[in-house]
Amino acid sequence: MINKVSVRHSIKGRTRLKIKGLKKSSPEWTEIENSFADFVGILNIRINKKGSSVILRYDPTLTDETKLKSTIELLIPTEEAGSSCPSTCGCSIDTGNPVKPALFRFAAISAVMGGVFIRTTLLGLTVAETLISPLGIIAVISAVPLIKSSLKSIRNKKFNLEVFLGASIIAAVAAGEALTAFEVLWINSGAELLKAWITERSRKSIASILDATSHHTFILVDGVEVEAEVSSLKKGSVVVLHTGEKVCVDGEIISGEALLDESPISGRMDFIPRGTGESVLAGTFVRQGVIHVRADKVGDETYLARILSLVEDSLANKAPIEQVADKLAATLVKVGFGATAATFLITGSYWRAFTVMLVMACPCATILAASTAVSAALSAAAKKNILIKGGRYLEEAGKIDTVCLDKTGTLTTNEPVLDSIISISEFSEAELLQLAYSVETHNHHPLAQAVKKHAEDKNISPIPHSVCEYYLGMGMRAELEGDEVLIGNKKLMEEYNVALGKTSAKAAPLKKRGLTVLYMAKGRTIVGLLAFDNLIRSESKAVINRLRQNGIRGTVLITGDEKNTASELSRKLGIAECYPSLMPQEKAEIVSNIQAERKTVMMVGDGINDALALAQSDIGVAMGAGGSEVAIEAADIALVNDDLEGLVYVHSLSRETLKVVNQNFWIATGSNLIGVILGAVGALSPVMAGMIHIAHSAGVLANSSRLLNYSPEPLKIESETIETKVS
Repeated sequence: MINKVSVRHSIKGRTRLKIKGLKKSSPEWTEIENSFADFVGILNIRINKKGSSVILRYDPTLTDETKLKSTIELLIPTEEAGSSCPSTCGCSIDTGNPVKPALFRFAAISAVMGGVFIRTTLLGLTVAETLISPLGIIAVISAVPLIKSSLKSIRNKKFNLEVFLGASIIAAVAAGEALTAFEVLWINSGAELLKAWITERSRKSIASILDATSHHTFILVDGVEVEAEVSSLKKGSVVVLHTGEKVCVDGEIISGEALLDESPISGRMDFIPRGTGESVLAGTFVRQGVIHVRADKVGDETYLARILSLVEDSLANKAPIEQVADKLAATLVKVGFGATAATFLITGSYWRAFTVMLVMACPCATILAASTAVSAALSAAAKKNILIKGGRYLEEAGKIDTVCLDKTGTLTTNEPVLDSIISISEFSEAELLQLAYSVETHNHHPLAQAVKKHAEDKNISPIPHSVCEYYLGMGMRAELEGDEVLIGNKKLMEEYNVALGKTSAKAAPLKKRGLTVLYMAKGRTIVGLLAFDNLIRSESKAVINRLRQNGIRGTVLITGDEKNTASELSRKLGIAECYPSLMPQEKAEIVSNIQAERKTVMMVGDGINDALALAQSDIGVAMGAGGSEVAIEAADIALVNDDLEGLVYVHSLSRETLKVVNQNFWIATGSNLIGVILGAVGALSPVMAGMIHIAHSAGVLANSSRLLNYSPEPLKIESETIETKVS
């Protein structure tokens, strides 16, 4: 009976309910699902019995939200509908820790198996295996969870692998083969432990992404800055943010100005000047300046928290893919039941039928054929600093037909480079570079760092300056040997009444190429232009070409950068489609739209702004070393070394792994078929049935081990794929 219901999280189009007081087997779960099933516009109803939660996805344009709310209220006996969880809880699903019971069961069965091995092999003693023997009783007790699950499946008219395993264990113990039953139990408990470990790791990963903002900040109380916990902030609090601090609320700047790094949200690498009256978002950084922000949204109401909540939900709602192991399990169940029944009908011998059942009972064909190949492939990928978070993602990677890529940090590096120096005076490019280096010597802006690096590469030394001033969001002013030199954008030139004249026309082609352009003025006269770009990774074009050769039909650029920048990069790399100036949820919508065309999508990105798209995609790939923690947690695969060649490796490795799995299937199934024939004609005893499992297991392991050293044909990286620098 339901004793408590609460709305844990609710945004337009998605509501999560927490249901307490229901057992997993309670029929009320079906009643709850049916109460929402008839609503117009309902897209998905997900019941999580372990987490005691219900997640509703609906189309706000079609669903009557008032009626939906009324239906939810009818379920709530003790709490007021519409209540939300506190910001500190993060709205994460609490499923408990499934690893401990699974580990205990596996350890207990392993201990019994170890004791039997010591007694029979080392001490030379016999072990009774009858139903009433200690070993038989322990086998029955250990099999209770599996037998319960089997009975539940039978009640639901489902005859799956668990039913077959349960029947085999009962038959083995009844026939006085308790050790054989333990063999089945040991392999089954090991598989359950692995599944529980992966589930728990995923749960912790999802919970940890909610730690994306700072824990402490400063608020203004009676004109004095006071340190406070971020979790204690309320709407209307005035937060004081200094240089280097992370913004922890969504709000409006009420005083001050600062240069903000908004790349974690928008993906744009340029620092954006923000002042009084402008909005800021949690998760961005103050790179220079001090601002007072009035909090409009805090905790789980901020834009970042809503994005992270959607990421969590998308991860939990990934449709289960039909893995090779599932297909093998279905085949094993059918063949096992059929072979056992056929043996009994033809021979009339219970003993022969039992032997055939034991041959087919051990799920080596299901577990080893897929798991050993996947484990070897995951190990091979790890050696190349590629983290694949599970076999399902490895399998799916080989089935993709469309790759969506972020720009900054993915196809390009995170750091800008000086692309061009345009002289429009008597100064040479080298002289202009020396002037720029001299002005930017003490500036830590990324563009200034690009100037300094290029000058140092050219062995150019700066001219000492007597005056140096930094203008937030505009540029630099310095006095060199008595002359005033300005480097900055159009706003700085207007601030000092520098006429641009025909210079704007010369800057236009550079901007059309997607470059960032700064003006240089000496003595209030324009003397040159500096154009900056992000360096395209040397392997980017070769990777895209190889993926296309390997059967990838579509390549798509989705980025927060402006149209000109994105279009130029697409042209250089031969990317078919380009979607610029996107916010995080818009990126996810693009991915969803592509999936709606029955395409399988791999998304590659590196920031918080990519996290929702990574979770929405069929396979998400994060650029590890330079990527944000949120992107890495949301992704299924992480390229730890930021090497795009890893995409080609994972795609090829996936296909090779599936080939090996299919080969393993025939190795395992072939030996089982031989065992079935021998058992049916009476030439195989139950004890020898175990030897067949050892033989085909060794063959499967040997075949899978070939993947440990797998390496596809190396890429041919041509020189033109590298972005041209200033000569």
